[in-house]
Amino acid sequence: MAEEDKKREPVLKAVDISKTFYSTKALQKVSFELLPGEVHALMGENGAGKSTLGKCITGIYKADEGDVFYKGKKVEYSGPKEALNDGIAIVLQEFNTIPYLSVAENIFLTDMDFYKGRWKEDYKRMVEKTDELLKDFHMREFIDPMGRMADLSVAEMQIIEIIKAMSKEAKVIILDEPTATLSGKEVDRLFEMIRDLKAKGVGFIIVSHRINEIYEISDRITVFRDGRLVLSGAKTSELKEMDLIKAMVGRQIDDLYGSALRRQREIPDEIVLEVKDICDTKGFVRNCSFQVKKGEILGVSGLVGAGRTELMRCVFGIDKRSKGTVVFRGKEVKPDSITASISAGMGFLSEKRKEEGLHQEMSIIQNLNMVVCAVSRSWMVNWKKEAENCVNVVDMLKVKIGEPYNKISSLSGGNQQKILLGKWLLSGPKLLIIDEPTRGIDVASKSEIYGILRELAEKGISIIMISSEINEILGVTDRTLVVRDGRITASLKTDQTTEEEIGYYSTIGDVRGEEAS
Repeated sequence: MAEEDKKREPVLKAVDISKTFYSTKALQKVSFELLPGEVHALMGENGAGKSTLGKCITGIYKADEGDVFYKGKKVEYSGPKEALNDGIAIVLQEFNTIPYLSVAENIFLTDMDFYKGRWKEDYKRMVEKTDELLKDFHMREFIDPMGRMADLSVAEMQIIEIIKAMSKEAKVIILDEPTATLSGKEVDRLFEMIRDLKAKGVGFIIVSHRINEIYEISDRITVFRDGRLVLSGAKTSELKEMDLIKAMVGRQIDDLYGSALRRQREIPDEIVLEVKDICDTKGFVRNCSFQVKKGEILGVSGLVGAGRTELMRCVFGIDKRSKGTVVFRGKEVKPDSITASISAGMGFLSEKRKEEGLHQEMSIIQNLNMVVCAVSRSWMVNWKKEAENCVNVVDMLKVKIGEPYNKISSLSGGNQQKILLGKWLLSGPKLLIIDEPTRGIDVASKSEIYGILRELAEKGISIIMISSEINEILGVTDRTLVVRDGRITASLKTDQTTEEEIGYYSTIGDVRGEEAS
């Protein structure tokens, strides 16, 4: 066999994989192959089967039918550790980290020899190696090898998970939504590392909903729908974007962001939120001032670690203020009080949906009514009212839930995000702060979320949307604040700005005041 043919033999093959959960057919006779040195994207709606395939390959799930071949040999792993030892790494959306251990310990804990009297030497070597990896990824400035994982942002945790996989010298790396929380600069760094490893023969399987990024990094695309393949191994360079979207959702989506509707909207001059010179006690937020109008969708952009989330947590009262004022609908809001913010008519949807937004072990109906119950003056639970609330939210937001008393964890990412939004809508808010509203959800669910946000804005509810996805900022918002090093560097009319201008103010641009808007 010629050397070139040998080189193009699949490093990984899955043949006729089927997997059923109760009555749900997650995978139905799915076959897939990955070539060495290629990036193969798996796309489709939430629940289509993309992540399930990766979990079947690495032994997290045991397939009901089918076989997996690695380097030409049939394999069946008992779990991801065995797969990793064989050369297949998987990085999941649900981080596999120990929060109260250090970054270095999380990366190299399984490699340390605790029991042969060399702990100090290994620990020193581990920290030094972590330092090198962080420098390679240009993240040493933001992440301390000795810092606790619990103190990192979601995006930084994602980066550590990716570095962990890359540190094991795997020949196949499966990345499940690797850029969901990363800003443009971090995505560029990740893609640079992927290209370097790809040139060394490493094959990547990337599960993602970010179409523009998939076109940038992938060689081939496979699309799942309802557990089946509807497009298998298509060359990315030959696949039109609208054909890809149609394959994913089964229908045409002409205007994903609804930008045409945004351009037709008129925003009242009424100011509902005025933030003046606020700082937080941790030093992340420094003298920030801005305003939000009634029915306005205000975007907040900037690099990971710039202080976007910290600013809005300070505004809402989650993090303590050291100075400054927040005036909402003409009245000053008591500082450092979440209850005061909710009572005033504000809501906050955390980017950490599973950790801070929803209780995964509680039912859908319990999660939905959580905020309403928290601010209620009655100590008695009104079961009838809770059921009515659930029906109303499910109908309004078109949530697919099955039974309302099922655990919230039974829902897809897109439907969980709708429940999180519905939870706050039941409190009757006049302003919603939403951090990464479409992180980890599919293109159809994204389109629905954008539509819901526009409808809320039309009804006069103001939206503050923090997003790492620049196309989302440009496509959905009316105005954009750019944050860098805890300061607001620019306020830009979204329909008059560009990705390059936002990037400029995110990195090196001089501060441009609120009056510039």
